[in-house]
Amino acid sequence: MIDIHSYALYDCDDGSENIEKSLEMIKKAKESGITGIFFTPHYMEDGYKNDKTSIYEKTDIIREELKKQQIDIELYNGEEVFIFPKLDEEIDDKIISLNNTRYVLIEFPLVEEVNYIEDVIYKLLSKGKVPIIAHPERYYVTEKSLLFVEELINKGALIQINVNSLTGCYGKVAEKLAKKLLEKNMVHFVASDAHSVNGYRKVEESLKVLSKLVDEEKYKEITYLNQQKIIQDEEIVAEEIVTEIKNKFFFINLFKEGGLIKCLKR
Repeated sequence: MIDIHSYALYDCDDGSENIEKSLEMIKKAKESGITGIFFTPHYMEDGYKNDKTSIYEKTDIIREELKKQQIDIELYNGEEVFIFPKLDEEIDDKIISLNNTRYVLIEFPLVEEVNYIEDVIYKLLSKGKVPIIAHPERYYVTEKSLLFVEELINKGALIQINVNSLTGCYGKVAEKLAKKLLEKNMVHFVASDAHSVNGYRKVEESLKVLSKLVDEEKYKEITYLNQQKIIQDEEIVAEEIVTEIKNKFFFINLFKEGGLIKCLKR
């Protein structure tokens, strides 16, 4: 597995506190079968913001330490961006996309009302960027209807679930939704979302659960092959999903006149 969502880069946010903790996380990740890690510290309009140069320098320091300890694992840079209205204006200058490619990891509020998701996704796609939506199984709007995720995919976004959701680490609702998204072919990546070494402790077990839920081809695709396409900045084509659109009138009402926004209310 290549992990595209991790907070193993030290002293950036609520993830790793120092280089020792970073190395501990990376070693545990490798023990779990992970061959590459994307450092994705938070980027928030009114919160965490890290200077690009600082991120790259810290990554190089970790690479050197791993080399000294003969730990073979690939490291890549990126950020998880908490969605905000002018995200598209900052994506090139201030935000690190995944391995500086077209792909950008984006997080939504867990329960709050958001009225600009469609607009931001449209603007990013217009600039040649591809949004990867982080852990939708944790969002209340997904709990209310998988149509939310389906429409995001139809608009051009890709979906990443937390692999540990499959073993109940984020609760029974997230576990159920993660498995449902897999069943409906709405998942393009699994990742750890690890904020500490504990985030990697159940990855091996969670991957075993994943291997029982999907066939071998799909398993390779969402744990490794699509991640390799990110690294190489290659196009990822979303496969046909098992549609949730059973009632066309419900679908029309959901997405017209701000229906998507209303669906985001708890």
